[in-house]
Amino acid sequence: MNEIITVRGGKALRGRISINGSKNSALACISAACLVNDHSTIELKNVPNISDINIMCDIIRDLGKTVEFENGCLKISGEFTNCEVSTTLAGKIRGSMYFLGILLATMGEVHCGFPGGDQIGDRPIDIHLFGLKKLGAECNIINGVVEGKVTDRLEGNKIYLKYPSVGATCNLMIAASRAYGKTVIDNCAKEPEIVDLSNLLIEMGVKVIGAGTDRITITGQEVIHGDICHEIISDRIEAGVLAVATTITGGEVLIDNTLPYHNYPLISLLNEHGGYVEEMDNGILVRSEGIISPVEVEMMPFPGVATDLQAAVTVMATRSTGISTIVDHVFQDRFQYVDELRNMGAEIERRGNTLKVYGGKPLTGTMVFGNDIRAVSALICAGLVADGTTLIEGVTHLRRGYPDLDTKFRQLGADVTIG
Repeated sequence: MNEIITVRGGKALRGRISINGSKNSALACISAACLVNDHSTIELKNVPNISDINIMCDIIRDLGKTVEFENGCLKISGEFTNCEVSTTLAGKIRGSMYFLGILLATMGEVHCGFPGGDQIGDRPIDIHLFGLKKLGAECNIINGVVEGKVTDRLEGNKIYLKYPSVGATCNLMIAASRAYGKTVIDNCAKEPEIVDLSNLLIEMGVKVIGAGTDRITITGQEVIHGDICHEIISDRIEAGVLAVATTITGGEVLIDNTLPYHNYPLISLLNEHGGYVEEMDNGILVRSEGIISPVEVEMMPFPGVATDLQAAVTVMATRSTGISTIVDHVFQDRFQYVDELRNMGAEIERRGNTLKVYGGKPLTGTMVFGNDIRAVSALICAGLVADGTTLIEGVTHLRRGYPDLDTKFRQLGADVTIG
């Protein structure tokens, strides 16, 4: 029988909580650690113990390297012995796309099935393939498998991305790190996870300039060093979900181990529409009386409000005193959770990638289903402010992104259980 998340609403969140390491940053940094070719070990700390990370480790082990993962510390050593990524494993996580860049850079060849992950709309890999071809790889899709090959060695080049994709930017940074010469990536992603990856690559001896801007320059290295320890940045999306949950329940929570800058767009939104967020050296203090004004927000690449917070912000809009408009410019089909909120009593209209949310309608607990990581966390937030009991299917999705979100809600006084 599938596990169910049970949420009984009516309790304000109060207390202090610490944020886990970033899933998206960890996946990229684990991939970069595989570039090491001086027989040394890379150690990554603050790695979240979630299913996506464990699947990534399984793929790396299948390819021949040694991976140890315990208590948030992940160590990678050894060499690749083959270049074929299991189609089954590749289809479970979006992070498997990074093996295109890793294996082309280290082995000169790759065979990898299409990446999986959340079903949140069109997520093509054409930008990845375009960039890898600019670096000299020959890539074709044959029977659902990406077949890639390099005649000699990847060579640096100028690459303009038609969209600032985080995944493609990471993939090309990793591949360019072992390419011959200089690579310039324009219109690249600027997310904090990009900067974290850049910092790790620099520690490994790669020359990287410009991470956090729309132009990154990488000078490839033939030998990339290990024997370093790098700490993954905290998960800004987990922090954002907890900040929204605190605001809508009228609570007060000190959120530790998160950099305010990583969530400035959301902090501004909360401060403007009913919350009060005080920035600390390594965290934020969020408090609210639970009175939310209507929001007008567009989900954009960083430094915009993250698309991963779209569902949580929509829940916040249902608690507002008027009509809110939410637009997602990143994923145009990330709205399947909307029907679940409607089942709880929310009044929401959708046109394309735009939601109009009529606030003030009471939410009532019922059985709902979350089809991706962020939808499940948002439905938990909805359950916190709903009358009665909310039952949520989707624990498997929740564990892909959050190792202990239910525990954290309980620590803050919420009635949230899984079983």
